[in-house]
Amino acid sequence: MPEPVRRTVYNKEQLPLVFEATPETDINAWIKEHREELREDLHRHGALLFRSPVRPDFDGLVDAFGGRAVEYQGGAAIRSRVSENTYTASEYPEELDIRLHSEFCYSNDWPMLLFFQCDIAPSDRGQTPLANNRAILRDLPEDIRRQFAERGLLYVRGYGYNRTWQRSYETADREAVEKLCADEGRRVEWIGGDQLRTYENRPAIASHPYTGEDVWFNYAHGFHISRMDSGIREALSTSPDDSDEQLWPNNVFWGDGSEIDAETISVVNDVVERHSVQFDWEVGDTLVVDNMLSAHGRRPFSGPRRILLKTAESYLSLRKN
Repeated sequence: MPEPVRRTVYNKEQLPLVFEATPETDINAWIKEHREELREDLHRHGALLFRSPVRPDFDGLVDAFGGRAVEYQGGAAIRSRVSENTYTASEYPEELDIRLHSEFCYSNDWPMLLFFQCDIAPSDRGQTPLANNRAILRDLPEDIRRQFAERGLLYVRGYGYNRTWQRSYETADREAVEKLCADEGRRVEWIGGDQLRTYENRPAIASHPYTGEDVWFNYAHGFHISRMDSGIREALSTSPDDSDEQLWPNNVFWGDGSEIDAETISVVNDVVERHSVQFDWEVGDTLVVDNMLSAHGRRPFSGPRRILLKTAESYLSLRKN
């Protein structure tokens, strides 16, 4: 009699670890029964992919894994709320490559767990690549790794025409935004009456609360002005004609505000891409990502594609318990 769930991998990085269920298997019930060992697998591999001929209930799978949902507010991505605690994974233009990153790595709190479920599988590319943040940190040139560790980062973000602060924070109440930013340690500046710019000082390297390992946990390689090509800038434009440099969508500096040279960012991106791996989505696939151990992105695509996202387990709440 075949095993109800078969474990396998798609690449030498063993990222993600894959669980393929038989048609007769209730994958959510199986996940709940094996929750503790699956958590250990997640900390070992960084991401788990659950694949079943019968599409699992998304809420039920998150509950089975034991993840407490957290909302996505104030993030850098363009996405929409689908239902309570469920969002579209990304609404960037399909021709753009979304560079690998960890959600809210530019904040003082972040979700430890990301759950992606494939609602409509792309027929042309559209993969969600992954990369091992432990390996990225390990393989950076020593001088670059030391600079990031010692100097930290300053993120500067502008909210304007496309990614408005109202959409990002899901409110039109300026005082509510100011409070949320204050709670996050994020400084705010109002420009021209109703446009927002924020500043955040963050470390570039973090320690995982379960494994104790240091990981690459920042988005300097994606936010840096040298990476803001015309397509990304248009997607995040801060004015209808995309000419307001004061509200440049994303940028990052060393922690003291000095500029990071583009060559350093280029070296980091080379290391990140060297460690990236990917798989092709199938309808119903559910990917669980440890947000600190693994970075994720999105490849360009054409045609229909719909990936749903849930975020869970606040880092700060975890540290308090």
